[in-house]
Amino acid sequence: MDISNSNYDNRHVATLDDPDEIHRVMRAQCPVEHSSQHGGFWALTRYAEVEPATRDTARFSSLPTITLPSVGAPRPFIPMESDPPEHAKYRSLLNVVFSARRFAELEGEIRKHAVELVERFAGAGEADLARDLAFPLTSRVITWLLGIPDEDVARFNEWSLGLVSVGSPEEGLALQMEIRDYYIGHIAARRANPTGDLASHLLASTIDDRPVDEEEVLDIYLSLTGAGGETTAAAANHIFTLLDRHPELREQLLAHPELMTSALEEFLRYVTPVPGFARTTTCPVEVAGTVIPEGERVWMSWLSANRDEAVFERPSEIVLDRKPNRHLAFGAGVHRCPGAPLARLELRIMVEEVLARIPDYRLVDPTSVRISEGQTRVIRTLPIIFTPQR
Repeated sequence: MDISNSNYDNRHVATLDDPDEIHRVMRAQCPVEHSSQHGGFWALTRYAEVEPATRDTARFSSLPTITLPSVGAPRPFIPMESDPPEHAKYRSLLNVVFSARRFAELEGEIRKHAVELVERFAGAGEADLARDLAFPLTSRVITWLLGIPDEDVARFNEWSLGLVSVGSPEEGLALQMEIRDYYIGHIAARRANPTGDLASHLLASTIDDRPVDEEEVLDIYLSLTGAGGETTAAAANHIFTLLDRHPELREQLLAHPELMTSALEEFLRYVTPVPGFARTTTCPVEVAGTVIPEGERVWMSWLSANRDEAVFERPSEIVLDRKPNRHLAFGAGVHRCPGAPLARLELRIMVEEVLARIPDYRLVDPTSVRISEGQTRVIRTLPIIFTPQR
């Protein structure tokens, strides 16, 4: 293969409604492919290579960045853009907010907020599930953890969506500097008057017997702004789209609510809201017979691996009771998403409340659904109609 002619674009492919054919051919013919896009990178597309590389932090580093192309961050997003042993130190700082106990404490509030959001439009017979439910719910949940006041939630929502939809490094840098300015004030306020939020916890914590500094707190807050809510909202909007396109799945869930847990895992596999992350090789690495030189960018396509026919039977079908389901929608290894349990909880609540209150909803125009280009497969708008609830 002449690698100079390869033009695989991970960002563009992630916007396709059905990227199956492209990835199926790559898995069969060139599972380790070099692309000239975005300054040049290598794409891994088979589960057999993607899953181990995702775990291999020694040979596949998260520095200098996991985004491809770069979003122009002035500093690494931590803990995502850090390697062991530093990664474990940063990750441990988040345990207090990303714990099963904390999520259990939030469940009632999340359910209450979801019900309030749905009831605002349930009597109208029309709504936008992205604008009126998915984005406001997931943004509100993460702002609870970050300690963002009610009056700033709308601005946080815009920032969060902007970070996962950055079009250029210059655009990304400008947006991140704006967000950092806000967080500088927030962190200063928490240093003066600690509360129970994440900033207060971080400022009172230590790493290697030294206090966590304010730049590190800023880095963590920026990471959670981009990864804390919009990925879950993206998954929800895809799920609502799939339930419209496949009414038999909706009927299955309505008739058998006990399928909800396995169904959500299957939706996550099928959708893969975060299509993958990049790594940088720390040494020459042989992958599936191809030697990738040191210092090369490598794209781990979770989107492709999650449809790998060598691992998943009937991978292009949605099987609500699929077991086992070893999907990579949340990554793998030490970098596996710490918010995965929270995302599952939010998704379950949103789907349950929509099916309970507006079970006959339909997309106004199924052909108009679009996936935005960015780090996450975001559906920005999802207009629906339904029988008004009284």
